[in-house]
Amino acid sequence: MDNEEEKKTEIPHEEKMELNVDEVIERYVGSFGLPQLLQVVLVSFAWVFDSQNTLVTIFTDAQPFGWRCKTSADPSLSSSWCMNTTASGGGGNKGQSAGHVCGLAAGSWEWIGGNSATTIAEWDLICHRKFLAAIPTSLFFIGSIFGCALYGRLADAWLGRKKTLLLACILTSTTTFLTSFSPNIWVYSLLRFANGFARSGNGICCLVLSTEVVGRKWRGQVGQYGFFFFTAGFLSLPFIAYPTRTQWRYLYRIISLPPLVYTLLLVPLVSESPRWLLVRGKNKEALEVLQKFAGWNRKNLPDNIQLINPSQATTGTGNVGGKNENIWTTRWAAKRMITMMLFGFGVGFVYYGIQLNAENLNFNLYLTVIINAAMEIPAVFIGGVLLGFTNRRLLSSLSAISAGISCLLCIIFSAASSTTSSWPQLTIEAIGFMAASIAFNVSYIYCVELFPTNVRNFAVSMLRQSLMLGASLSPLLVVVGRLSPSLSLAVFGALAIVSGTLSVWLPETKNAPLYETLKQQEEEGVKRRRLMQNTVV
Repeated sequence: MDNEEEKKTEIPHEEKMELNVDEVIERYVGSFGLPQLLQVVLVSFAWVFDSQNTLVTIFTDAQPFGWRCKTSADPSLSSSWCMNTTASGGGGNKGQSAGHVCGLAAGSWEWIGGNSATTIAEWDLICHRKFLAAIPTSLFFIGSIFGCALYGRLADAWLGRKKTLLLACILTSTTTFLTSFSPNIWVYSLLRFANGFARSGNGICCLVLSTEVVGRKWRGQVGQYGFFFFTAGFLSLPFIAYPTRTQWRYLYRIISLPPLVYTLLLVPLVSESPRWLLVRGKNKEALEVLQKFAGWNRKNLPDNIQLINPSQATTGTGNVGGKNENIWTTRWAAKRMITMMLFGFGVGFVYYGIQLNAENLNFNLYLTVIINAAMEIPAVFIGGVLLGFTNRRLLSSLSAISAGISCLLCIIFSAASSTTSSWPQLTIEAIGFMAASIAFNVSYIYCVELFPTNVRNFAVSMLRQSLMLGASLSPLLVVVGRLSPSLSLAVFGALAIVSGTLSVWLPETKNAPLYETLKQQEEEGVKRRRLMQNTVV
């Protein structure tokens, strides 16, 4: 017995292999295999109805196609006076319809397509009430601002990425369906605010869940390709809106279904982020997720792997998740966040403004939206390719400035196309939208790489808030554009150029590691700067 005990004591215990999540993924799981692809596809489906709910007002709140004088035997309707008054104004012209009806007697004219085609037609949001038409969309984006703050906190500190996504999907479906029963513009605006609040969690969780499970060289491409689903949702809208063009309420009811189906069928298949699990002290669960991914890739994790918990290894506070760390109390992180938010404000204003401004182009609305949506496809491809070998900072700056220049060039054709369709204007507008789309998509990837895991969701939510703040002001400019298209295009262009110049103040993150805590990232940054100084010397 004593000999056996001696032999047992002589056998050395296998030493633990301490690795961080990045090292485990790169060495043993695989940078980007089948399980990561499935994870990206599953979570990216949420972008479809995120896009639909964001851009549905292009059709539901659009200026009606036109109006016509009523032909009635009732002399009190003054139909003959209506015809005589508008004989030289072109009563059916979309660009001039709202202005011309302001001087007509009530009941002497009617909307082409009926009063239920859009909210403007149903609730008479014209003439002295025309700016009320911008309130629902503006409140939608303001709701997104408040939602981003809550969802960012939920995803980082309490529920995690997966459960937050589940909650956002359920609330999105519910609020979208309720919106279809709005009795007036004020209830409609309130429900659009609630819908914006609800859907704001979709994009945040989709992006983070996708990028946190792949190797560093795939982060940019994965983040970009997820936006294909946003494009798919955008592209689907004209095809859903056209059959329901006489009933705007039906459009809301249709798009309320995808989030519900997604919640029931696909969300249960999504894996929680191993990075979040580790930061929250759930090492065993994090290893199980990584082992599952490795198994799908026909690999195995060594039994002696121990994940490094950065909140204990680098902060020394003993608080799980680095709860004492804060972006706003860390000087370098606060500077980055403020710069990123200012950049996001301008990009959001232009990106959503160009889309909502589609009705002010003298072109078929459905065709214009289809072309804009189609331009998102090359934008994602080009952005994904460029992210593979160009600097994030340069790509962000050039794409935003290009969008601004395109908007300014559109002014040249706005006057010439006031009465006829202008393909050159539509072409330049589409190119500008593609550039804005690249800047919009890259901003998310850039933000993910700028901040560590324990504040990453919060940082992305703050970026999203700034994007939504810019977007919330764009509907007001769209209303102004109905009176002066050149003015709206000039503001879009100027703001895009200013935003493009701001990104040069941000550090480059291409091929940089994803850190887990603010303190770890700060310490690594100090080491890197010292190494560079020693190299120069």
